[in-house]
Amino acid sequence: MATPDRGHTLLLSSLGRSNTTKTPLSTIQALIAHYLANIHPSPTPLAATIVSSPIFLPFSHSKLEVLSTSFRHAVHAKLQALKADSSGLFSPSLDTQLNVWSLAIFQGLEGGHAIVRLACCSGLLLGLEDILQHLPVKKRDVKGIAEDELVMTFADVIDQFSTSDKWGKEFHSAAESADALALSLIIASQSLLLVPSEKFIALPLSHLLGLIMRTIEDAFDDGRFLSSLQSSLCSKAEFKIHIPPDSPISKSIKNVSNSTSMAHIGSISKLCARTVSLFVDHRPNVALPLISEAYQKLNSIAAHVETDWFPTSLSGATGQSLLSPDAREIATAIWATLKTLLFSVIMITEAGLSALVYIPSNSAVLQSTSTLAVIVLQTLSHLSFVIAQFGGAGHGAFDELKKLFYLALDVLASDVTESNKYARHLCDVESGLEPPRAHPFYLAKKAFALSAIEQLIPVLDESTIQEFVFTACLPHLSDASHHETFESAHSVVLATFASHAQKARESTSQQGGSFTRNIVPFYANCLIDNSVQGRLSTLQLRLAFAALVRSAASSIDLSLAWFCIDCLLTAIANTSEHDDERHHRLHLTLISCVPSVPLCLLPGLLDPIRLFIDGAHDEKKRQELIDALFAEIKERVGDREKEYMVRWWGDLRMKWAHTGPGREGIQGGHSLDTEVTLTPRL
Repeated sequence: MATPDRGHTLLLSSLGRSNTTKTPLSTIQALIAHYLANIHPSPTPLAATIVSSPIFLPFSHSKLEVLSTSFRHAVHAKLQALKADSSGLFSPSLDTQLNVWSLAIFQGLEGGHAIVRLACCSGLLLGLEDILQHLPVKKRDVKGIAEDELVMTFADVIDQFSTSDKWGKEFHSAAESADALALSLIIASQSLLLVPSEKFIALPLSHLLGLIMRTIEDAFDDGRFLSSLQSSLCSKAEFKIHIPPDSPISKSIKNVSNSTSMAHIGSISKLCARTVSLFVDHRPNVALPLISEAYQKLNSIAAHVETDWFPTSLSGATGQSLLSPDAREIATAIWATLKTLLFSVIMITEAGLSALVYIPSNSAVLQSTSTLAVIVLQTLSHLSFVIAQFGGAGHGAFDELKKLFYLALDVLASDVTESNKYARHLCDVESGLEPPRAHPFYLAKKAFALSAIEQLIPVLDESTIQEFVFTACLPHLSDASHHETFESAHSVVLATFASHAQKARESTSQQGGSFTRNIVPFYANCLIDNSVQGRLSTLQLRLAFAALVRSAASSIDLSLAWFCIDCLLTAIANTSEHDDERHHRLHLTLISCVPSVPLCLLPGLLDPIRLFIDGAHDEKKRQELIDALFAEIKERVGDREKEYMVRWWGDLRMKWAHTGPGREGIQGGHSLDTEVTLTPRL
């Protein structure tokens, strides 16, 4: 472009005016992109004019987005212009010309306000990332200059908000918008994730983490956005819960939902997660105390939310029919904010805990990792009523939550003392809850606590299990009204038996575990009581009883193991003949115990199994029993019992006309003794 044309003149005049300009921002965006790419001999003067233009003040997301997008589009336009003008054998390569052009723009940006420069650098880097696929493989080294400039510019922004110099702050009047910090992080989050780790860590990560956490706290109003919920609730006509549209909670939740920070909280959380991860990787000694402080802030936000949510009638509402139309609209907005908070917590805390795995085992900072895990688990516990909307924290959770939950428990389990302390605290807190046991809030807290304790059972001492854990489980072992809590309670007890059996196999003495042995009779009868329809499923009952018998058989005295079998035989004998379904479930359960008993008890167990298979009248159920028995013999019976079982099966195979493999099939398919794996919630 040899001489300025009308469009160029319009752009310069628009950039020179204040925010009263009548030229639409979309037009300015298109003009900037076009002339940055096509102006000759250099884009440096135009870049200097752009960065000093008053039309971008005071800052707003739309203005900064126009800047970023215009520079991003300029890269695409420049690539097309270079391709169209690429003639001559001695012309510089595309990557060289792009680097020269980028450097010229960065020279023009020097001296501008840090936030404006950040938007320009961010857009330029995004544009260069876009065009990489259109460049030859060996000519893609075009982002280095932009990455360096972005990091240095963002460091200036961090310094602007972190400085304690009051006189210096007076000269930063351009950042007069209250959202300037949030806007800077939003713009940076779009491009900083493209910067290599070795350049990212050049930033002052401690200050950056503090600024991000300040923005997150502001976005969620420090967790106080539900403080007016209780006072805003009332009833109206046939609706038990009504929230007036002009109520304080309505205004509060709208302010939070419509804020710029909340609209981009996902990007801010992702930037925070990367900051935390790299901070732990490269400066763990400095990072862990600061990350612990950051996680404590998230915990505080969650605690305030829980405190304000629990006393309200919304916390006990189990259906939309109780809510008026106005209340439903506001409740939907509340739940959207709560779920957003949960996702932010998961993203940020998972990044820190995942990075802890790679800290050397001899590092002194590992002593504080269990404390960090406890903070994360406490935060999730405060949000358990939100987690319950996604199926709970354990087996039924979505992948990201499940990963964080089990990761935090794994980190905590490495510290036996802290694990016992946390488990006792969980049981104390749950026992002190005021709402009735059928209250959704109570059930969500209880289910979370039981899911967490289940994973810690192997490292808990017997006194903790006896005095706290078992007491917490007891009320729920026969109450199937809330299936998640019911199944979680059984999983905790079964985890106790599985841990006892494991320790018995590894120990040469039979000391310890007396409490576990003492509750075997109780739990055997409890499982039989729960064999009725609507409680434990057939699969759950079979897994549970097999685990119980295996645990009882791990001691030298096998009387407890036979007691369990005898309880089951008695229950079969006492079950009404008209209750065919329960009869069949109990028969299958007895068959599942075959791999769990030692050789000396097998004859006494196999005789009744043979009798009820021979006496079965329903051919379909009879075949199901035979198939189940065959599967147990083939896949799960141990080496010591295998020979006896093969002979026993061979004698009866022809009599039962079994369609599967015979003696050879069992021997050929034999593998090592396979333990029944108890997944969370059975």
